[in-house]
Amino acid sequence: MLLALPFFLLAGEIMNASGITKRLVRFALAMIGPVRGGLSYVVIAVNVLVAMVSGAAIASAAVVGSTLVPTMKKQGYPEGYAAALNASAATIGPIIPPSIGFIIYASVAGGEASIEKLFIAGAVPGLVIALSLAAVCAVVSALRKYPKGEKHSHGEFWTSLKGAALGLLLPVIILGGIFGGIVTATEAGALAVAYGVLVGFFVYRSLTVSKLIQALLVTAKRTASIMLIIACASCFGFLITRQVEGGAFIAFFQGVTEQRWLFLLMVIGLILVLGTIMEGGSIMIILTPLLLPVLKAYGIDVVHFGVVFQLAIMVGLLTPPVGILLFVMAGVSRVSVKEILKNLWPFYLVLIVLCYVFAFVPQLSMWLVYALTSVTN
Repeated sequence: MLLALPFFLLAGEIMNASGITKRLVRFALAMIGPVRGGLSYVVIAVNVLVAMVSGAAIASAAVVGSTLVPTMKKQGYPEGYAAALNASAATIGPIIPPSIGFIIYASVAGGEASIEKLFIAGAVPGLVIALSLAAVCAVVSALRKYPKGEKHSHGEFWTSLKGAALGLLLPVIILGGIFGGIVTATEAGALAVAYGVLVGFFVYRSLTVSKLIQALLVTAKRTASIMLIIACASCFGFLITRQVEGGAFIAFFQGVTEQRWLFLLMVIGLILVLGTIMEGGSIMIILTPLLLPVLKAYGIDVVHFGVVFQLAIMVGLLTPPVGILLFVMAGVSRVSVKEILKNLWPFYLVLIVLCYVFAFVPQLSMWLVYALTSVTN
């Protein structure tokens, strides 16, 4: 399962190195047009498109933030708002498939949760998060009178669409192949890399051998870092599960409460706290083996919980004192963490609310899984 991880990371790097991301930004600008706060919606739209290829929050924050935060500042947006929006929109990355977080969760859960079902379950919540962030942008832009987007001619729209068409086709190939049962998640990742290389070298002709080597090096470093974290966390998780008896863990939670909603409330709170000081993959690897038997005892679907788990981790990464996404965005945007936090709170509150909504209304994430399962059967 973990073999899919480097492929999707590399696909995201190739997407950026070959200029696909810039073409997507240009198309989003032309598509959204002269609405107030137009660049805000561009940030969200581009993060969704990048998420459909890379599946990683930090990668999305670095790729999109380094491009669009300076652009927003030039257009008259406060730098704190631009950085806070980009950090918040980056949380979509591990929710919309293909998600690196879901790959890690599925590998730890073993046969309890398939990658394909997790990918399907994350599709609707990912889009709901994007629309909710867009609604916040609409309110904030109206209250603060942020600049309107530029009006583009029909010619510019069609030109930008033509330039971005092959980039827009990449998520279709990945998700269509996985959801259609044509390829596995690992095969889809390899297909995305091959497609990006072909488009970059032979169509756009913007990908060079040196850029490809650089993308490979960056991917190798990120993969090694993630794998090391997974290895160390797996050892720790193994020791914990050997020392803590599953039945005792179940008895502890059921001794506190027999209510499913209260259990979810407690666990999400724990994940949010851990997310402030730990890397997301580590949290998943340590907690998942402990929580799996408890989830069964409370009758909670493992796939549904995977979506809630991933979103709670993303919210934690936006929470001080050690919210990793805050420091990544501060690094790429050159905006202080303090300034980002001043503008983050409306987005943060929405993400917190959505986390609990998805937890208490499992149909939001599971109805598409049931629908597609019934069709294939």
